[in-house]
Amino acid sequence: MHRGFLEAKIEPSEGKRFAVVRLDGGIGPPDGVQARQFVDAITQLGECQVLYLTLNSPGGSLIDTWIIYDFLMKDSAQREQSLALISGECSRDAILIPMAFQRILMRIGSYIQFEPAQLTKATSSRQVTLLIARLIAQRIRRRPEEVLDWMDSNRTLSAEDCLRLSLCDAII
Repeated sequence: MHRGFLEAKIEPSEGKRFAVVRLDGGIGPPDGVQARQFVDAITQLGECQVLYLTLNSPGGSLIDTWIIYDFLMKDSAQREQSLALISGECSRDAILIPMAFQRILMRIGSYIQFEPAQLTKATSSRQVTLLIARLIAQRIRRRPEEVLDWMDSNRTLSAEDCLRLSLCDAII
């Protein structure tokens, strides 16, 4: 797993508090950013009107990623807006994190790689993979079967592909 790095800070601008978060590397134990670290870092920032996340991650722990996604979804009602920027890689379970944001941007050269969930039980893996596919499909207004096909074939989509398929809102 790639060593994880997390940075969270407040950037005041135009009378608003912008939470700026950078997540690089793996997610979850032993060396990745753990869900508790992520939640604590954002909670310690206090109230903010805007959450801006830069993400570059190969994924890692489905459980930690799911906890981060759930926290962001619950916290989003308290913010005016949120923006995720995929700055490089967004693979496997890491795709859940930008799905919790109102807008998703991608840098030129960045990509999303889809893979099925990897759990110890095959039936559990399939059920979680289908659940993730449904969440993504709902957001991008596609059929879950289409997203499931991407996951089953370990499909890698460039930023341009993601824009065409509505997985991101813009390329910068």
